[in-house]
Formats: sequence, C-alpha cells, structure tokens
Amino acid sequence: MFWISALVSLTAAAYIPEYSTITSRAADQHGKGAYQIEQEVTFRKDSDVYSIKETWQVLNENEMRVTLEGRGPLRGLVSGTIVYHGNSKSLADGGQNVRAIRLGEEWLEPMFYFRSSKWLRNRLVALKIAPPESIQDRPALNSEGEPRYEAPSFLRLSRTGGVVNWAVGIPPTVGIAPTAWFEQDQFVLRKIRTASQVTLKADDYAKFAENMWFPRSRTYTYGPFVVTVNTLSVKSLGKLPAGDTRFKATSLNPARDAVKLPESDALKEFYSRFR
Repeated sequence: MFWISALVSLTAAAYIPEYSTITSRAADQHGKGAYQIEQEVTFRKDSDVYSIKETWQVLNENEMRVTLEGRGPLRGLVSGTIVYHGNSKSLADGGQNVRAIRLGEEWLEPMFYFRSSKWLRNRLVALKIAPPESIQDRPALNSEGEPRYEAPSFLRLSRTGGVVNWAVGIPPTVGIAPTAWFEQDQFVLRKIRTASQVTLKADDYAKFAENMWFPRSRTYTYGPFVVTVNTLSVKSLGKLPAGDTRFKATSLNPARDAVKLPESDALKEFYSRFR
C-alpha cells in the first residue's frame, strides 16, 4: 500500500516549476544578517564515540568562522578556530603563521546558508550534480506559440526522508549519480550525494529568527564513518557593525586560535574533507 500512496502523492504533485524558481526559493530560506549556530558533532566508528562542540558564526555562503571545543574524552584535545572566505579557509596549525588552504569539492556547509540562487546553481554544477547549461535562465515564454514549459532532464520529483522533493541530478536509470534533494514544500536541502559517494542528510527543520530555516539534525556518511551533527542553538546576530573583522584571516591569533586535533582517522578525515 505504501508504494501506491507514494505514487498517488507524486502524481498529484506532478507539475515541476522552473529550476530558477526552485533555486531562488531555496536561497530565500536562509534568513538575513549574521547568525551564531552551536552544534554538536558526534563521530562513530565501531565502538568508538567522540564529540566536538562547534560554534559557527555565519554571514552568508562565503563568510564563516567556526570554533572547536572537545567534549568528554576530547576535552582539552580539540580546540581552535577556522575562518572561511570564498573558496579558501584560514587557520593556524601551531606555528606563528596563519595559512590559507583551498577548500575541496566536499565543502558542503554553505549549502545551509547560501542566499544567492546564482551561487547555488554554480555550486551544483561544480559538484557535477547539474549540467553547465543549468546556470542560464530559460527565456521567458510569450503568447506567440512558443512550446509549453517542460522540466529539464536533470530535474524530477523524488521521495526521500518521507517527503516529496525536487531532485536535481542525472535520472537514476543511469546508476547512482550525484544528486541534491530539495523539499517540495519548504525548498530546503534534505539530502545531497556527491560524486565521491558522500551522503549528507538533513532532517527536522525548524524556522528561526529572520526566516532562517535550519535542520536540527544532519548525518554525514562516507566510507566506514557515520558522523551526526545535532543543532544546539540558532541565534540571530543581526547586521554586523561596519569594520567587523571576524570573517577575515587577520582576526586569527596563532597563539590562541591554533587548530588542535588528536591522531584519529575519523576526526582528521572529517575536518580535512568537510571543514
């Protein structure tokens, strides 16, 4: 009976809007001004469980910083701050200098903060989820006999997390392909699968200040690792004062902000690939 009800639901919602409409609506769900988000990252491998508190300050998809704090067995073993600007991150690694590192393709955190439809469309192309032609808007239809709108081949309805989503990616008939799922009703990211078969799921969305929709729970799955991220708090910081430098590498003090991580494959891989 489940597959029948799922088919009815998908058929009843068969109309697929313009791709640009979906990406614009998704961009509108990420609030205004700056935010502070506290979350707990839990690593599990075999019988080992580790936990790190992350305190994020976010202005948009290009301006972020995170401070790390080990919990439980990791207390005192994990610390430091990373500043993100555009396609690079800046950090101090115990020396006297702050160095910049180019971010990899698995830098997915901005998918929950972007406010630009153009940024999203470019990012999905870079992730090999959408084709290059998806960046361009389709010419507007007129009343002079142009063909009716048909959804592009990379956009379809799909069910994940118990809800209907707009799925962006190559149709599943060609195999397991990179795909992003945006919830049909709220236009929030519910799941993304990368070309390297990393899966990130986002669940239990809530609406916070200034129309900020944010998931209370996220799960990264890659190789033998499963990492969960649970949101502790979301706080609006409003409009930052002129001259605020928190999102600049110059705000980092090597003596205070150096990133320290223990020799753990799970932790090092996560913070190398996803942070």
